[in-house]
Amino acid sequence: MKFVYFGYDFMIGVVQRLLADGHQLAGVFTFPCDNVFNFNADIVALATGRNIPLFTDRPTPAALATFLASGATCFLAAGYPYKIPPIETPGVFAINVHPSLLPKGRGIMPTPHILMDHPEAAGLTFHKMTQDFDGGAILDQRALPLHPRETVETYSARIAMAAPAMASRLLADLPDAWARARPQDESQASHFPPPPESMRTLDWTQPVARIDQTARAFGRYGSLARIDGVLHVVYAADMWEETHALPPGTVAARLSREIIIAASDGYVLLKDFQTAQI
Repeated sequence: MKFVYFGYDFMIGVVQRLLADGHQLAGVFTFPCDNVFNFNADIVALATGRNIPLFTDRPTPAALATFLASGATCFLAAGYPYKIPPIETPGVFAINVHPSLLPKGRGIMPTPHILMDHPEAAGLTFHKMTQDFDGGAILDQRALPLHPRETVETYSARIAMAAPAMASRLLADLPDAWARARPQDESQASHFPPPPESMRTLDWTQPVARIDQTARAFGRYGSLARIDGVLHVVYAADMWEETHALPPGTVAARLSREIIIAASDGYVLLKDFQTAQI
């Protein structure tokens, strides 16, 4: 099957598995990446190394028509931020890969919400691509119950590990799977907006358990913290419960590379952080 991929490095394992299965990559649409939240160097290298057409601008109906004319029958998106024009040609399959257990967890960045407050949405879904983001009928999905110490990195890694085998099975049986697809239950739907700054901020008045949740939900992407009134980005922290009399937010100690901040019921050890660039 000839397919077109829309996305970045997060799901490159899917592309590699489909190539190994004998499918043909006809083109790649990616987007400018910030190399903080998303990366695309590997998918760009894969495309250029195989002389596969590569695009960084938004797809147009004309561009899609060119691929359709060349025999492409599968259009696969994963983490692609732009709306793809409708693909409604009979015998052609447009699929999106979403890192939640749809219809729970719709939205461009559901993972922090899942880790902090919505474990019931943890999972991976392949669904029909429609003009309603994350709203198409479900082709396949897998629940991924959260581990007690789940982080944005471990959750993303588990998604990336599960997706290639799911994609392989799906494309091997795609016409039948397409016919079996089940509509999403709108009564169970939830939509998570992009995390606001308040959600990313470590609140020293909260218990350390909640601060820990926030830190794990943003991980290397950075949570936010005010230290002596100055906003910082925090990439790694440890914490523990301990009774003390310090007001929350007090700098309890400054070590050679770390800072210890008092929380409501313990301390937070900031290990990797920098002043926020505003």
